[in-house]
Amino acid sequence: MKLAIVVPVKSPRRAKHRLEALLSAEERATLAITMAHDVMGIVAQLTEYGRLVVSDDPDVLKAAREYGLEALEDRRLQGQSAAVQQGFAASWDQGYTAAVTIPGDVPGVSVEELRDLCSYRPELEVLLARDRERVGTNGLRLIPPHAITLRFGEDSYRLHRDEAVRANRSFETHDVEGLGCDLDRPEDVMAFQRLQRDCRTLRLLTELRVFDRVPAVVTPTI
Repeated sequence: MKLAIVVPVKSPRRAKHRLEALLSAEERATLAITMAHDVMGIVAQLTEYGRLVVSDDPDVLKAAREYGLEALEDRRLQGQSAAVQQGFAASWDQGYTAAVTIPGDVPGVSVEELRDLCSYRPELEVLLARDRERVGTNGLRLIPPHAITLRFGEDSYRLHRDEAVRANRSFETHDVEGLGCDLDRPEDVMAFQRLQRDCRTLRLLTELRVFDRVPAVVTPTI
């Protein structure tokens, strides 16, 4: 199995609007690029695989090249599924028979976790790693890269699972702790703090005292 890792990264200036109750626009942009650096730094260490970053942001693409990753400009600007599809198509064209994608906002993932996702049960055509709420897809491996139609967005785990069934592809769910924690909402920030993975993002949120702000914007559950 010859595999490539594809990371879609939205422009930091347009990212993380659901955190606006917690962070200023400048802070959100800083958080987004910091998370992307964490993820690219992890991906860069998996030199046994192809590694691509798909983004419409010149600074993100420049950073990707500095990490030794292939930078692919997102020319479609149609969201995560379209960006990942570009990366998967480029991987296939380059001779990769499998592809994994993780988003650019899972800064807690480790090298060991990502390597496990890449190598786990290579006979499976569709491998899914869910977000912490078990509804989104934060890790997806396809063999081949075009095995199913991509369905990122609302309820993407169920949609990807249904696509695997529809396409008669073998599939399994393989959750990964570090991939479960993306940072989209204030509740995610709390979960990320509990994860306690040493990375730039944790240090940034600590320096900005963001964890102290969370209780004021999160409704307690009874």
